[in-house]
Order: sequence, then structure tokens, then C-alpha cells
Amino acid sequence: MNKKLLFTSIIIAIVVIAFGLFIVKYSFDPFGAPPKGTSPNCGPENRYKFDITINSKEDFVNFLKTSDGKILDQYGNNDVQLDNFKNTTFIVVNNRTEMTFTEPNWNKVLSEVKTENAGFKTIYVLNYNPFGCSGFTLKMTTDGHVSVYGCCGI
Repeated sequence: MNKKLLFTSIIIAIVVIAFGLFIVKYSFDPFGAPPKGTSPNCGPENRYKFDITINSKEDFVNFLKTSDGKILDQYGNNDVQLDNFKNTTFIVVNNRTEMTFTEPNWNKVLSEVKTENAGFKTIYVLNYNPFGCSGFTLKMTTDGHVSVYGCCGI
């Protein structure tokens, strides 16, 4: 009987410690729960940490202006494609229609940036739509943590 009680106590202790480590790990993550996984046409959520301080919406947008090639998805593609903030033109080349994009309208990007509070940190949030996608959300904290999640397709 004592062996059974000891074994049960050890199992309970292991579960409590594992749960405690899980809570501690994600309580220090500025975005909370574990990153979102994949579902049809969505995810996974990508998270990054940059050595930068963001103190305003303008700092956030300035970071985006220079982030090309820094925020990549799991396949090495740019994760931030602000296509809905760009002017699109169609041109015909050799009987083929090609689409071209301008630079994003950075004033429009700036006007769409929202803020949230997470404890002592401010989170800058931008919702955007890469061409052919249904919506992405980019979040960045004042101390450089970044989260990108979105869906493409139907």
C-alpha cells in the first residue's frame, strides 16, 4: 500500500511541476498562450525577437520599412506583405497581363496601427492582407517581440 501511495505522489508531483513550468514559460511570453498552430489555409503563428526598442507607432512603421527579409515564415518567405496598402497596376506584356505593386502607402499603414496593453508593455498591432489572403495580424511589443499569424485561400 505504501508503494502505491508513493508512486501516486510521484506522478502527481511530476504533473504539478510540468504544469507549473508550462504556466511560467507562457506567463513571460508577451503574447500569452503557446503560438497558434496550423489549420486549413492558416498558420502557424510565427514568433520572433529583435534587438530593438519600439516607443511609438512611428517607430513600429519605421521598423516595418526596414524589415524586408527579416520577418520570414517557415519557408524563408517574407511574412509581412502589406499588399492591401499598395497601389496595384496591371500592364500587358506580350499578350500577358502582369500585376505590379507600388511601395506601401506608409501614412495609411501608420493610420491602421492599433495599440494594446499587456502588463507593462505596449503591443503595436497591424492587420493586413497579402495578395490572395484573407487576413494577417502582425503584433510587436516595445521590446522587440513579434508575432505574425494569418490565413490564405478560402
